[in-house]
Amino acid sequence: MEALINDSKGFLSTERLSKGTWQAFERGIARLLAHSGWEINELVGGSGDHGADIIAGFRDDEGRLLEYIYQAKFSETNKPISINIIDDLKRAMEYYGIERGVAVSNRSISDSQKLRLTTLQNTGYNIQTFLSKSVYDTYTQLPPWAVEKRALKQYQVEALSRLQSAYSRGDKNGLICLATGLGKTFVAATFIRWLYQNNPNVNILILANTKSLIEQFDKAIWSNLPKWAATHLIYDSEKPTFLEGVTLSTFQSFYDFRKKTSDFFYDVVIIDEAHHAPADTYMAVIRNLEPRFLLGLTATPFRKDERDVTEIFGQPLVYYSVYRALQKGYLAKVDYHLHNDNVDEDWITKNSKKGHTIRQLNKKVFLPERDETICEQIFKTWTDKKLERGIIFCNSSEHAERIERLLKTNFQLPVWSLTTRVKDSRERAKRLREFRTGKCSILTCYDMLNEGVDVPDVDFIVFLRVTHSRVYFLQQLGRGLRYKEGKTLLVEDFVADIRRIKRLKSFKSEFEEARKNEIEDLFTSNTFEISFTSERTFNFLDLVTKDISEEADDEDEVFFTT
Repeated sequence: MEALINDSKGFLSTERLSKGTWQAFERGIARLLAHSGWEINELVGGSGDHGADIIAGFRDDEGRLLEYIYQAKFSETNKPISINIIDDLKRAMEYYGIERGVAVSNRSISDSQKLRLTTLQNTGYNIQTFLSKSVYDTYTQLPPWAVEKRALKQYQVEALSRLQSAYSRGDKNGLICLATGLGKTFVAATFIRWLYQNNPNVNILILANTKSLIEQFDKAIWSNLPKWAATHLIYDSEKPTFLEGVTLSTFQSFYDFRKKTSDFFYDVVIIDEAHHAPADTYMAVIRNLEPRFLLGLTATPFRKDERDVTEIFGQPLVYYSVYRALQKGYLAKVDYHLHNDNVDEDWITKNSKKGHTIRQLNKKVFLPERDETICEQIFKTWTDKKLERGIIFCNSSEHAERIERLLKTNFQLPVWSLTTRVKDSRERAKRLREFRTGKCSILTCYDMLNEGVDVPDVDFIVFLRVTHSRVYFLQQLGRGLRYKEGKTLLVEDFVADIRRIKRLKSFKSEFEEARKNEIEDLFTSNTFEISFTSERTFNFLDLVTKDISEEADDEDEVFFTT
């Protein structure tokens, strides 16, 4: 039975190689490399990709990273590929500055393309081909399972064990709440491995609210899937050519797709970022699935509308809030500096008897700081602390670009901006790749990197933008919370907003409460430290914020009447 599944429904099986889709073929080549032990694997294919579809690499015996560009062409016909795959690959190698290239296809290439390949090879281009039967033969020779190099941590073992128990006793649902940086996707991946070990024919559906999330989730589970289990993405024009295996989709795309495939049964449905699930549009999808088991994953189980995710998934099987995870030593230590020395104390003295709204207070109490001054402080901290990689959250796309220019021009720091104003998605992919590989050390961003984008370990976070959302604040802070031996996350917060003070006071108090409530011995007691540049003005801000509701959003409400 397993041999039949391997031949017909695997991720580079005969059915995939003959029917596609072309996007699934590209991902299949990337997964083939990952299954073979390649260290990095990035999919950059699409419109405007400069001829690149996959950037992958491995380290040689001396630890040097050898990178390759893969240009993939898929065809449903049996004719040799005649479009200019070789020059596309050459252009990609030059754009990304990578010296090695591979032209890959499910077919052979035409005589004209073979001639062009020979010409370029004779002029020094390191270009190879990976075609047709060689692709299939390499796939069939793979071992059934990839090697998972990562090991489960203690709390992940706990989460997996409770998931397995809930599934085995016949529970209909489960909820895993792990703070950002604790690896909830890895827990889900190991659960999926266990499911396939017990039932090779299990069909799984993974739903999320954005395309970037499902793309990230797809790559994250490859190392825990058997090769006979293909993955399929449903988004916009991409639809699976067969359904068996693991399907990943946004809620929006799956709603219409399901109307045509209502007779197909998914044994397990996983909802990523499950705090979005109670929305009416998402619930319309979930109600019509009726899987054997429904699993929710979230780092921040909070909603402004106060709808309860536990009504869908039940009480959490495991819940490690960011506070508890910090206390247990599962996340990096945090050294948080709030810059509150730009307070107009003369204005406070003259107006302390009057009532003012939060908006008025934010405008009047905090003196504006020049971006040049802020960048000087960022540079000083960066060099003094010998930091390695940072993210700066800005208040607009234009602001992110301005901070990028200042840091590059005035201080020669290796920095890129990452915003929706970078219209070319391949350029955004290039900037993220350079951030991952260390060529770029700092990203300035706006409305990106909250969720759905995988970034490497970060030891420096700068806040130049206020967010009143508890979820967004924790997601942004969580970008630097991933644990690493000896690491301390340094945070510089320049946000001039009274409610941010409230947020940090609340964060600190909840952190201390989590410590008091733990019965067993804790990892350490000084894993989250907040300091203020001016303790004297903080005393005033403490008075102002004591009556502000934790979740209040109306900035026109009067709070300050002391």
